[in-house]
Amino acid sequence: MTESLAALPGRLERRFWLVALAQTAHSMEEMISRLYDFFWTATGRLHALFPAFRQVRMSATMFAVLNMSFIAILFGAVPFVRARRPLAIGLAWIAAVVEIVNGTGHLTGTVIFSGYVPGALTAPFLLWTGILLLRELARGGRS
Repeated sequence: MTESLAALPGRLERRFWLVALAQTAHSMEEMISRLYDFFWTATGRLHALFPAFRQVRMSATMFAVLNMSFIAILFGAVPFVRARRPLAIGLAWIAAVVEIVNGTGHLTGTVIFSGYVPGALTAPFLLWTGILLLRELARGGRS
């Protein structure tokens, strides 16, 4: 019986999986809605407020490569998070914070631009899963 319980994923692992799945859905939405084209507009707005902030252009290919790399790292780290390896736990902390900031940024964009911005539909899932993971990490991932 103990072996079968040990085989079940713990809450930390499940929450890390949720972050990876949320990021996958988010990246798909960003590609479909062409966020890589919207960068110029969004960073232009930031540049107008903060002249030191540069406007950014990104090709669809580069955007896809960066997103797929991030997703691969997340899914590839799952067994190491499960094993509570220190580097993987550090990555989990970073991923949780990144997803909270990412989700908040997209939702803030909907306010600034008074409507939909690429990535806004899945942004609440990033925010939610990031918070869940962060809370579990703060508990020490004991379950």
